[in-house]
Amino acid sequence: MKSDAPNHLTKYSPDIDGLRAIAVLAVVGYHAFPAAIPGGFVGVDIFFVISGYLITGLLRSEWKSRGTIDITAFYARRIRRIFPMLALVTTSVVAASILLLNDRAATQNVANSAAAALLFAGNWYFQVNTGGYFDPVVEELPLLHLWSLGVEEQFYVVLPVVLVLVLRWRPTILFRIVAQLAVASALLAALLSIANPNAAFFLMPSRFWELAVGGLVALAVPARSSDGGRYAASVGVAFMLLAMAVPSRHLQATNVPLAVVGAVLLLRAIQAQLELGFVQTVLRSRMAIFFGLISYSLYLWHWPLLAIGKAITPGGLAVWERAAICLASVVLAWLSFRFVENPLRRPSATTSNGSLVLAGALTTCVLAYLSFVIANEMSPGAKPSNVLAEATANDYPANRDKCHYMVISELDDFPRKQCARGRPRSGPGRIVIWGDSRAFAWQPLAWALANREGVSVINFTRDSCPPALSFDNKSNSPAAAAKCREFNVLAANQLRLTDTVILAAAWPGNPQEGDFERKFASTLVEVSPKVKRLILLGPTPWLRDNVPKCIALNSPEACAISRAEFASQADLVSSTLAAQASRFNNVEYVSLDAFFCNSEVCPATKDGYGLYWD
Repeated sequence: MKSDAPNHLTKYSPDIDGLRAIAVLAVVGYHAFPAAIPGGFVGVDIFFVISGYLITGLLRSEWKSRGTIDITAFYARRIRRIFPMLALVTTSVVAASILLLNDRAATQNVANSAAAALLFAGNWYFQVNTGGYFDPVVEELPLLHLWSLGVEEQFYVVLPVVLVLVLRWRPTILFRIVAQLAVASALLAALLSIANPNAAFFLMPSRFWELAVGGLVALAVPARSSDGGRYAASVGVAFMLLAMAVPSRHLQATNVPLAVVGAVLLLRAIQAQLELGFVQTVLRSRMAIFFGLISYSLYLWHWPLLAIGKAITPGGLAVWERAAICLASVVLAWLSFRFVENPLRRPSATTSNGSLVLAGALTTCVLAYLSFVIANEMSPGAKPSNVLAEATANDYPANRDKCHYMVISELDDFPRKQCARGRPRSGPGRIVIWGDSRAFAWQPLAWALANREGVSVINFTRDSCPPALSFDNKSNSPAAAAKCREFNVLAANQLRLTDTVILAAAWPGNPQEGDFERKFASTLVEVSPKVKRLILLGPTPWLRDNVPKCIALNSPEACAISRAEFASQADLVSSTLAAQASRFNNVEYVSLDAFFCNSEVCPATKDGYGLYWD
């Protein structure tokens, strides 16, 4: 396909701002009201496509008009466009975290993530330091959203080099080279989504294809058919809206490709500068252009406000509070666009591009260093943590890192025999606790039983992996589900010569989910003949918020739920577990309701200690 950059890339395009509005409103809507816009996270992917389209087209146009690409000028434009708002938001968030957060570790995490984000390495930081973008724990990380800037800036390091090399060598194959790189990146993303979903989500090489396909639109010959352009625009918008409406955690397989294809179709139509009917009317509306113009500032502000608001509000944010925060984000974004972003993105007649790049690099390094200092030196001066909150947050067995399998852990060392505790006084007696992270929380119970009975004890526990053979937890990625199935088979094969097996998990509230009831029943049929006794620990309450946080904010009652709410969560699975236990002479079901709840409420604390560490 002949390469030809469209001339209108150098001019303002209201349609592009309209597309930006779709992207940013999807992201804000998802973060504030995930149940209403369950796939809104794909707004970031739409931004990637737009960025790839604009940057590739502008650099290609520069080469065509001047015969070269001024790399220094390119990075000067990037600094003027991105850095002022990034610096303002990161420094504001670090200051707000020091003032508002009660937790020293949280303050340190914010400052460290600010340093990484300022160095455009936020995606690397969060890939290493979070369980995953969709895990509940990350909802209070106020700079988590800056992972996407890391991806974009790393792309901007690679793209100009590729363009310069290919355009100097064989300019006629530029489209083909970018297409091949996009395919390679997409294949990498597909493989990583199975092997390491966290890396697939956060890292630039597995996201490169999204920016590259935008670049391919810029390099392609513009569409000529007006009717075809209108059709492509309508289909593109439909694809994007469908991606936003459908919930999915398996990104590379569903929502993201759908949103990317939709953005590509719409950009192709916009590129041709054709009449696009109703779609164009919406894209060029005053409201769409307004949100498109402030989209960068709005993206930067909305998540820190939501995350810090959640962190300082026991029990979570009410709908009206989230709506108010979204409105405040829009106001802040407009002020930032009006007085920071827009004025500073204009070139200065007195500052050379080289000087600006050098000053930007030095300022970035200084701010990152100061954030690092805050994280490691000043944060101990933050508000002291509530003693009970700190004790509750750390009230888990000390061998967690060594003996509990995380969701991404390999199984080459299973079973971890060094994690066995105690020695039998006589015979082959042994206690095994088997299940997910909630089973691991009951490890001290297994220790106490082992001490009383004079036998050894070992835990076979893995995150998000209930002890049911062939059962797939719906929250797991395909790779994690496969590892869970393998883990459970290995655990079941280790149960011979075992006196007691304790089964515990965050049991699914609906036993029909993933055919859990049938698969758990078959598990008991297989396992019960191998052991003397099997103890099923019933479900424990899902509270409203993180218990150490509620304690730290002196509102443990904000985390609590009513006994009726717990009944709605657990009664169905409780009756299922009890019924399954009754089928076997050596299986006993133990209800935990009376311990964790009274007649009216299921509290966060009991007898002066916290009941849950997370």
